[in-house]
Amino acid sequence: MITRSAFNSFSIRSLARRFMGILLNWRIKNGNLRRMKAKFAFVFALFLGLQATAAWDLNDVSYLMPLPVRFGDDNLMGINTPGRGGPLLNPAFMGTIPPLTPVMSENDVATSLRVIAVRIDPCFPLPTPQSCQKQIRLVWQPLEPGFHNRVQTVDAALHSFYVLTDADFDSLTKDLMAWKARNKVETKGLPLQVHPAWAVQADKSPTLLEFNHIVRKYAGPVNLTRITAMVVRGAGDMWSFQGFEVRNGQLKLMKIPRVDRSAQAFVNFAVPSDHFERGLISPEATGEDSFNKVIGNSARMKVGNEDLLRKELRAIHRAEDPHSFNPENMDCASCHVAQPARVWLERNRTDLNLESLWNTHAYKNPAYDLSNVSPDQKNTQIIRAFGYFLENPAISQRVINESAEVATALNQILK
Repeated sequence: MITRSAFNSFSIRSLARRFMGILLNWRIKNGNLRRMKAKFAFVFALFLGLQATAAWDLNDVSYLMPLPVRFGDDNLMGINTPGRGGPLLNPAFMGTIPPLTPVMSENDVATSLRVIAVRIDPCFPLPTPQSCQKQIRLVWQPLEPGFHNRVQTVDAALHSFYVLTDADFDSLTKDLMAWKARNKVETKGLPLQVHPAWAVQADKSPTLLEFNHIVRKYAGPVNLTRITAMVVRGAGDMWSFQGFEVRNGQLKLMKIPRVDRSAQAFVNFAVPSDHFERGLISPEATGEDSFNKVIGNSARMKVGNEDLLRKELRAIHRAEDPHSFNPENMDCASCHVAQPARVWLERNRTDLNLESLWNTHAYKNPAYDLSNVSPDQKNTQIIRAFGYFLENPAISQRVINESAEVATALNQILK
Protein backbone atom coordinates (compact mmCIF):
# COMPACT_ATOMS: atom_id res chain seq x y z
CA MET A 1 0.00 0.00 0.00
CA ILE A 2 1.41 3.39 -1.01
CA THR A 3 1.18 5.96 1.75
CA ARG A 4 1.58 9.71 1.60
CA SER A 5 4.53 9.55 4.00
CA ALA A 6 6.37 7.17 1.68
CA PHE A 7 6.49 9.87 -0.97
CA ASN A 8 7.09 13.04 1.06
CA SER A 9 9.95 14.06 -1.18
CA PHE A 10 7.52 14.05 -4.11
CA SER A 11 4.98 16.36 -2.45
CA ILE A 12 4.96 19.20 -4.94
CA ARG A 13 2.05 20.84 -3.14
CA SER A 14 4.06 20.93 0.08
CA LEU A 15 6.94 22.53 -1.81
CA ALA A 16 4.63 25.17 -3.27
CA ARG A 17 3.14 25.93 0.15
CA ARG A 18 6.66 26.34 1.55
CA PHE A 19 7.55 28.84 -1.20
CA MET A 20 4.32 30.76 -0.66
CA GLY A 21 5.04 30.97 3.04
CA ILE A 22 8.46 32.40 2.31
CA LEU A 23 6.94 34.97 -0.05
CA LEU A 24 4.35 36.00 2.53
CA ASN A 25 7.09 36.58 5.10
CA TRP A 26 9.07 38.50 2.49
CA ARG A 27 6.09 40.74 1.79
CA ILE A 28 5.60 41.49 5.48
CA LYS A 29 9.25 42.47 5.80
CA ASN A 30 9.55 44.43 2.53
CA GLY A 31 6.05 45.71 1.83
CA ASN A 32 6.46 45.68 -2.00
CA LEU A 33 3.23 44.20 -3.34
CA ARG A 34 4.15 44.36 -7.06
CA ARG A 35 7.42 42.52 -6.64
CA MET A 36 5.71 40.01 -4.37
CA LYS A 37 3.09 39.30 -7.06
CA ALA A 38 5.79 38.72 -9.65
CA LYS A 39 7.58 36.32 -7.35
CA PHE A 40 4.35 34.51 -6.61
CA ALA A 41 3.53 34.16 -10.33
CA PHE A 42 6.95 32.62 -10.94
CA VAL A 43 6.57 30.15 -8.10
CA PHE A 44 3.03 29.23 -9.15
CA ALA A 45 4.21 28.54 -12.71
CA LEU A 46 7.05 26.45 -11.32
CA PHE A 47 4.56 24.54 -9.18
CA LEU A 48 2.29 23.80 -12.15
CA GLY A 49 5.23 22.70 -14.27
CA LEU A 50 6.56 20.37 -11.61
CA GLN A 51 3.09 18.98 -11.00
CA ALA A 52 2.65 18.21 -14.71
CA THR A 53 6.08 16.58 -14.84
CA ALA A 54 5.48 14.51 -11.73
CA ALA A 55 2.04 13.16 -12.68
CA TRP A 56 2.10 9.45 -13.52
CA ASP A 57 0.52 8.36 -16.78
CA LEU A 58 0.38 5.05 -18.67
CA ASN A 59 3.83 5.37 -20.23
CA ASP A 60 5.34 6.24 -16.84
CA VAL A 61 4.52 2.82 -15.39
CA SER A 62 4.75 0.61 -18.50
CA TYR A 63 7.69 1.17 -20.85
CA LEU A 64 7.73 -0.38 -24.32
CA MET A 65 11.29 -0.44 -25.62
CA PRO A 66 12.24 0.29 -29.23
CA LEU A 67 13.26 -2.41 -31.65
CA PRO A 68 16.95 -2.02 -32.54
CA VAL A 69 17.92 -0.21 -35.71
CA ARG A 70 20.20 -3.05 -36.79
CA PHE A 71 20.31 -6.72 -35.90
CA GLY A 72 23.31 -7.74 -33.78
CA ASP A 73 24.14 -4.17 -32.81
CA ASP A 74 21.77 -2.87 -30.19
CA ASN A 75 21.57 -1.16 -26.83
CA LEU A 76 18.78 -3.24 -25.34
CA MET A 77 19.45 -5.27 -22.20
CA GLY A 78 20.20 -8.99 -22.52
CA ILE A 79 20.15 -11.80 -19.98
CA ASN A 80 23.85 -11.33 -19.18
CA THR A 81 23.51 -7.58 -18.67
CA PRO A 82 24.79 -6.85 -15.14
CA GLY A 83 22.00 -6.08 -12.72
CA ARG A 84 21.57 -6.08 -8.97
CA GLY A 85 23.92 -8.76 -7.69
CA GLY A 86 24.59 -10.41 -11.06
CA PRO A 87 23.07 -10.88 -14.52
CA LEU A 88 19.48 -9.78 -15.03
CA LEU A 89 18.52 -13.37 -15.83
CA ASN A 90 20.60 -16.43 -14.96
CA PRO A 91 21.59 -18.15 -18.25
CA ALA A 92 21.41 -21.51 -16.45
CA PHE A 93 17.63 -21.08 -16.16
CA MET A 94 17.32 -21.56 -19.91
CA GLY A 95 17.93 -25.27 -19.37
CA THR A 96 14.80 -25.53 -17.20
CA ILE A 97 12.49 -23.19 -19.11
CA PRO A 98 10.89 -24.94 -22.13
CA PRO A 99 12.47 -23.99 -25.49
CA LEU A 100 10.78 -20.76 -26.53
CA THR A 101 10.76 -21.72 -30.20
CA PRO A 102 11.57 -24.94 -32.10
CA VAL A 103 13.60 -23.10 -34.74
CA MET A 104 16.27 -21.75 -32.38
CA SER A 105 18.69 -23.60 -30.12
CA GLU A 106 18.78 -22.95 -26.39
CA ASN A 107 22.01 -21.00 -26.84
CA ASP A 108 20.60 -18.96 -29.72
CA VAL A 109 17.53 -18.06 -27.68
CA ALA A 110 19.66 -17.02 -24.71
CA THR A 111 21.88 -14.90 -26.94
CA SER A 112 18.99 -13.20 -28.72
CA LEU A 113 16.73 -12.47 -25.73
CA ARG A 114 16.29 -8.76 -25.09
CA VAL A 115 14.27 -6.70 -22.62
CA ILE A 116 11.36 -5.50 -24.74
CA ALA A 117 9.29 -3.91 -21.98
CA VAL A 118 9.55 -2.79 -18.36
CA ARG A 119 6.70 -2.42 -15.89
CA ILE A 120 6.53 -1.16 -12.31
CA ASP A 121 3.83 -2.00 -9.80
CA PRO A 122 3.30 -0.76 -6.24
CA CYS A 123 0.94 -3.61 -5.39
CA PHE A 124 1.23 -6.81 -7.43
CA PRO A 125 -1.38 -9.18 -5.94
CA LEU A 126 -0.46 -12.27 -3.99
CA PRO A 127 -2.63 -15.34 -3.32
CA THR A 128 -3.14 -14.22 0.28
CA PRO A 129 -6.09 -11.82 0.42
CA GLN A 130 -5.25 -8.13 0.78
CA SER A 131 -1.50 -8.60 0.39
CA CYS A 132 0.75 -7.49 -2.42
CA GLN A 133 4.33 -6.81 -3.49
CA LYS A 134 6.13 -3.82 -4.92
CA GLN A 135 7.82 -4.93 -8.13
CA ILE A 136 9.72 -4.10 -11.26
CA ARG A 137 9.11 -6.57 -14.10
CA LEU A 138 10.91 -7.21 -17.37
CA VAL A 139 9.43 -8.63 -20.57
CA TRP A 140 11.82 -10.52 -22.83
CA GLN A 141 11.57 -11.63 -26.47
CA PRO A 142 14.12 -13.22 -28.79
CA LEU A 143 15.18 -11.04 -31.71
CA GLU A 144 15.91 -12.28 -35.22
CA PRO A 145 16.66 -10.78 -38.64
CA GLY A 146 13.57 -10.26 -40.76
CA PHE A 147 12.85 -8.93 -44.25
CA HIS A 148 15.81 -6.90 -45.60
CA ASN A 149 17.61 -7.80 -42.35
CA ARG A 150 15.28 -5.60 -40.33
CA VAL A 151 14.99 -6.59 -36.70
CA GLN A 152 11.87 -8.49 -35.68
CA THR A 153 10.78 -10.53 -32.68
CA VAL A 154 9.98 -14.19 -32.24
CA ASP A 155 6.39 -14.76 -31.08
CA ALA A 156 7.48 -16.02 -27.66
CA ALA A 157 8.38 -14.33 -24.40
CA LEU A 158 9.62 -14.49 -20.83
CA HIS A 159 8.39 -12.29 -17.99
CA SER A 160 10.71 -11.86 -14.98
CA PHE A 161 9.53 -10.49 -11.62
CA TYR A 162 11.76 -8.61 -9.15
CA VAL A 163 10.42 -7.78 -5.69
CA LEU A 164 11.32 -4.43 -4.14
CA THR A 165 11.28 -3.22 -0.55
CA ASP A 166 9.33 -0.09 0.31
CA ALA A 167 12.57 1.90 0.34
CA ASP A 168 13.66 0.42 -3.00
CA PHE A 169 10.36 1.26 -4.66
CA ASP A 170 10.43 4.80 -3.30
CA SER A 171 13.94 5.20 -4.68
CA LEU A 172 12.92 3.71 -8.04
CA THR A 173 10.01 6.11 -8.48
CA LYS A 174 12.26 9.05 -7.59
CA ASP A 175 14.83 7.92 -10.15
CA LEU A 176 12.18 7.51 -12.85
CA MET A 177 10.63 10.92 -12.23
CA ALA A 178 14.07 12.56 -12.17
CA TRP A 179 14.96 10.80 -15.45
CA LYS A 180 11.71 12.00 -17.00
CA ALA A 181 12.23 15.60 -15.90
CA ARG A 182 15.89 15.66 -16.88
CA ASN A 183 15.11 14.47 -20.40
CA LYS A 184 11.95 16.60 -20.75
CA VAL A 185 9.84 13.56 -21.63
CA GLU A 186 6.13 14.28 -22.17
CA THR A 187 3.73 11.42 -21.44
CA LYS A 188 0.59 13.18 -20.24
CA GLY A 189 -2.56 12.06 -22.03
CA LEU A 190 -0.80 9.64 -24.36
CA PRO A 191 -2.02 6.10 -25.02
CA LEU A 192 0.33 3.26 -24.15
CA GLN A 193 2.86 2.97 -26.98
CA VAL A 194 6.55 2.71 -27.80
CA HIS A 195 7.85 5.09 -25.17
CA PRO A 196 8.12 8.67 -26.46
CA ALA A 197 11.56 9.08 -24.87
CA TRP A 198 13.09 6.87 -27.57
CA ALA A 199 10.42 6.77 -30.26
CA VAL A 200 12.61 8.76 -32.69
CA GLN A 201 16.17 7.57 -32.02
CA ALA A 202 15.16 4.02 -31.09
CA ASP A 203 17.88 2.06 -29.28
CA LYS A 204 20.47 4.75 -30.08
CA SER A 205 18.70 7.23 -27.83
CA PRO A 206 20.82 8.45 -24.89
CA THR A 207 17.66 8.44 -22.79
CA LEU A 208 17.39 4.67 -23.30
CA LEU A 209 20.90 4.07 -21.99
CA GLU A 210 20.12 6.18 -18.94
CA PHE A 211 16.84 4.31 -18.40
CA ASN A 212 18.62 0.95 -18.66
CA HIS A 213 20.96 2.05 -15.89
CA ILE A 214 17.98 2.69 -13.62
CA VAL A 215 16.51 -0.75 -14.34
CA ARG A 216 19.82 -2.48 -13.66
CA LYS A 217 20.01 -0.74 -10.29
CA TYR A 218 16.82 -2.43 -9.09
CA ALA A 219 16.61 -5.79 -10.90
CA GLY A 220 18.90 -8.79 -10.58
CA PRO A 221 19.30 -12.26 -9.14
CA VAL A 222 19.08 -11.06 -5.54
CA ASN A 223 15.41 -10.06 -5.90
CA LEU A 224 14.21 -12.24 -8.80
CA THR A 225 11.22 -14.25 -7.56
CA ARG A 226 9.29 -15.49 -10.59
CA ILE A 227 9.59 -16.20 -14.32
CA THR A 228 6.69 -16.92 -16.65
CA ALA A 229 7.07 -18.25 -20.18
CA MET A 230 5.01 -18.17 -23.36
CA VAL A 231 6.44 -20.51 -26.00
CA VAL A 232 5.44 -20.91 -29.64
CA ARG A 233 5.01 -24.23 -31.44
CA GLY A 234 3.76 -25.65 -34.74
CA ALA A 235 3.53 -23.15 -37.58
CA GLY A 236 3.11 -20.24 -35.20
CA ASP A 237 -0.42 -21.38 -34.34
CA MET A 238 0.20 -23.12 -31.01
CA TRP A 239 1.32 -21.50 -27.74
CA SER A 240 2.06 -22.89 -24.31
CA PHE A 241 2.25 -21.12 -20.95
CA GLN A 242 4.19 -22.01 -17.79
CA GLY A 243 5.33 -20.24 -14.65
CA PHE A 244 8.21 -20.79 -12.24
CA GLU A 245 8.94 -19.57 -8.74
CA VAL A 246 12.62 -18.87 -8.02
CA ARG A 247 13.61 -20.64 -4.80
CA ASN A 248 17.20 -20.91 -3.62
CA GLY A 249 18.45 -20.27 -7.12
CA GLN A 250 16.27 -23.00 -8.65
CA LEU A 251 13.09 -22.84 -10.74
CA LYS A 252 10.00 -24.56 -9.34
CA LEU A 253 6.87 -25.01 -11.47
CA MET A 254 3.79 -23.05 -10.43
CA LYS A 255 0.14 -24.02 -10.70
CA ILE A 256 -1.89 -21.93 -13.15
CA PRO A 257 -5.00 -20.35 -11.56
CA ARG A 258 -8.47 -21.69 -12.50
CA VAL A 259 -7.07 -24.89 -14.06
CA ASP A 260 -4.78 -26.20 -11.26
CA ARG A 261 -2.18 -27.40 -13.79
CA SER A 262 1.42 -26.39 -14.34
CA ALA A 263 0.98 -25.80 -18.10
CA GLN A 264 -1.71 -24.49 -20.40
CA ALA A 265 -1.94 -24.19 -24.19
CA PHE A 266 -3.87 -22.34 -26.86
CA VAL A 267 -4.19 -23.33 -30.53
CA ASN A 268 -5.80 -21.53 -33.46
CA PHE A 269 -5.36 -22.94 -36.97
CA ALA A 270 -7.13 -20.08 -38.76
CA VAL A 271 -5.87 -19.16 -42.25
CA PRO A 272 -6.07 -16.24 -42.78
CA SER A 273 -5.80 -15.26 -39.14
CA ASP A 274 -8.90 -13.06 -38.98
CA HIS A 275 -11.08 -15.67 -37.26
CA PHE A 276 -10.84 -18.73 -35.01
CA GLU A 277 -10.65 -22.22 -36.47
CA ARG A 278 -10.28 -25.39 -34.41
CA GLY A 279 -9.36 -23.07 -31.57
CA LEU A 280 -8.88 -24.53 -28.12
CA ILE A 281 -7.60 -23.62 -24.68
CA SER A 282 -6.32 -26.70 -22.88
CA PRO A 283 -7.05 -27.21 -20.09
CA GLU A 284 -9.88 -24.73 -20.34
CA ALA A 285 -11.35 -22.72 -17.51
CA THR A 286 -15.07 -23.24 -17.05
CA GLY A 287 -17.91 -21.39 -15.37
CA GLU A 288 -19.46 -17.96 -15.80
CA ASP A 289 -16.19 -16.20 -16.64
CA SER A 290 -15.12 -18.37 -19.58
CA PHE A 291 -15.39 -17.83 -23.34
CA ASN A 292 -14.51 -21.13 -24.97
CA LYS A 293 -17.19 -21.18 -27.69
CA VAL A 294 -16.26 -18.08 -29.64
CA ILE A 295 -12.61 -19.16 -29.92
CA GLY A 296 -13.49 -22.68 -31.07
CA ASN A 297 -14.89 -22.15 -34.55
CA SER A 298 -15.98 -18.56 -35.01
CA ALA A 299 -17.61 -19.24 -38.40
CA ARG A 300 -20.38 -21.05 -36.54
CA MET A 301 -20.89 -18.00 -34.32
CA LYS A 302 -21.62 -15.45 -37.04
CA VAL A 303 -25.37 -15.86 -36.58
CA GLY A 304 -27.55 -16.91 -33.67
CA ASN A 305 -26.27 -17.86 -30.20
CA GLU A 306 -27.00 -14.33 -28.97
CA ASP A 307 -27.40 -15.20 -25.29
CA LEU A 308 -24.30 -17.41 -25.29
CA LEU A 309 -22.13 -14.79 -26.99
CA ARG A 310 -23.36 -11.98 -24.77
CA LYS A 311 -22.36 -14.11 -21.80
CA GLU A 312 -18.93 -14.76 -23.32
CA LEU A 313 -18.39 -11.09 -24.17
CA ARG A 314 -19.26 -10.20 -20.59
CA ALA A 315 -16.62 -12.71 -19.45
CA ILE A 316 -14.07 -11.19 -21.82
CA HIS A 317 -14.69 -7.67 -20.48
CA ARG A 318 -14.23 -8.99 -16.97
CA ALA A 319 -10.99 -10.78 -17.96
CA GLU A 320 -9.65 -7.43 -19.17
CA ASP A 321 -10.71 -5.61 -16.00
CA PRO A 322 -8.10 -5.50 -13.18
CA HIS A 323 -10.94 -4.92 -10.72
CA SER A 324 -12.44 -8.32 -11.59
CA PHE A 325 -9.37 -10.50 -12.08
CA ASN A 326 -5.64 -10.41 -11.42
CA PRO A 327 -2.74 -12.73 -12.30
CA GLU A 328 -3.37 -14.77 -9.17
CA ASN A 329 -6.94 -15.75 -10.12
CA MET A 330 -7.00 -15.66 -13.95
CA ASP A 331 -5.51 -18.40 -16.12
CA CYS A 332 -2.78 -17.49 -18.61
CA ALA A 333 -4.45 -18.43 -21.90
CA SER A 334 -7.77 -16.71 -21.17
CA CYS A 335 -5.94 -13.52 -20.28
CA HIS A 336 -3.92 -13.58 -23.52
CA VAL A 337 -6.78 -14.61 -25.82
CA ALA A 338 -9.37 -12.17 -24.44
CA GLN A 339 -8.49 -9.29 -26.74
CA PRO A 340 -8.63 -11.08 -30.13
CA ALA A 341 -11.84 -12.81 -29.02
CA ARG A 342 -13.42 -9.48 -28.08
CA VAL A 343 -12.27 -7.77 -31.28
CA TRP A 344 -13.73 -10.60 -33.40
CA LEU A 345 -17.09 -10.25 -31.65
CA GLU A 346 -17.07 -6.46 -32.00
CA ARG A 347 -16.33 -6.74 -35.73
CA ASN A 348 -18.69 -9.59 -36.56
CA ARG A 349 -21.58 -9.46 -34.06
CA THR A 350 -22.74 -5.88 -33.85
CA ASP A 351 -26.21 -7.24 -33.11
CA LEU A 352 -25.23 -8.20 -29.56
CA ASN A 353 -25.95 -4.75 -28.10
CA LEU A 354 -22.22 -4.15 -27.70
CA GLU A 355 -22.51 -0.67 -26.22
CA SER A 356 -24.72 -1.86 -23.38
CA LEU A 357 -22.32 -4.69 -22.56
CA TRP A 358 -19.37 -2.30 -22.65
CA ASN A 359 -21.12 0.24 -20.45
CA THR A 360 -21.99 -2.40 -17.88
CA HIS A 361 -18.93 -4.63 -17.79
CA ALA A 362 -15.85 -3.02 -19.41
CA TYR A 363 -13.08 -1.33 -17.44
CA LYS A 364 -13.19 2.47 -17.51
CA ASN A 365 -10.82 5.14 -16.26
CA PRO A 366 -11.42 8.62 -17.72
CA ALA A 367 -8.13 9.94 -16.32
CA TYR A 368 -6.15 8.18 -19.07
CA ASP A 369 -6.29 7.47 -22.78
CA LEU A 370 -7.15 3.76 -22.83
CA SER A 371 -7.18 3.48 -26.62
CA ASN A 372 -5.16 0.65 -28.12
CA VAL A 373 -2.65 1.68 -30.80
CA SER A 374 -1.62 -1.87 -31.76
CA PRO A 375 -1.81 -1.94 -35.59
CA ASP A 376 -3.28 -5.42 -36.23
CA GLN A 377 -5.83 -6.12 -33.52
CA LYS A 378 -8.07 -8.21 -35.77
CA ASN A 379 -5.32 -10.85 -36.09
CA THR A 380 -6.56 -13.73 -33.92
CA GLN A 381 -3.05 -15.19 -33.73
CA ILE A 382 -1.60 -12.16 -31.98
CA ILE A 383 -2.01 -12.97 -28.31
CA ARG A 384 0.97 -11.02 -27.03
CA ALA A 385 0.36 -9.01 -23.86
CA PHE A 386 3.06 -6.33 -24.04
CA GLY A 387 5.77 -6.45 -26.67
CA TYR A 388 6.03 -6.98 -30.40
CA PHE A 389 4.57 -9.27 -33.04
CA LEU A 390 7.30 -9.47 -35.66
CA GLU A 391 8.18 -5.76 -35.96
CA ASN A 392 4.91 -4.18 -34.83
CA PRO A 393 3.93 -3.22 -31.27
CA ALA A 394 1.43 -5.62 -29.72
CA ILE A 395 -0.28 -4.36 -26.57
CA SER A 396 -3.26 -6.02 -24.93
CA GLN A 397 -6.15 -4.05 -23.49
CA ARG A 398 -5.56 -5.87 -20.22
CA VAL A 399 -2.05 -4.34 -19.93
CA ILE A 400 -3.42 -0.89 -20.78
CA ASN A 401 -6.04 -1.21 -18.05
CA GLU A 402 -3.52 -2.52 -15.52
CA SER A 403 -1.24 0.41 -16.34
CA ALA A 404 -4.08 2.82 -15.62
CA GLU A 405 -4.60 1.20 -12.22
CA VAL A 406 -0.89 1.48 -11.38
CA ALA A 407 -0.77 5.12 -12.50
CA THR A 408 -3.85 5.88 -10.43
CA ALA A 409 -2.24 4.36 -7.35
CA LEU A 410 0.95 6.36 -7.82
CA ASN A 411 -0.93 9.59 -8.44
CA GLN A 412 -2.46 9.38 -4.97
CA ILE A 413 0.73 11.03 -3.75
CA LEU A 414 -0.31 14.29 -5.40
CA LYS A 415 -3.57 14.57 -3.48
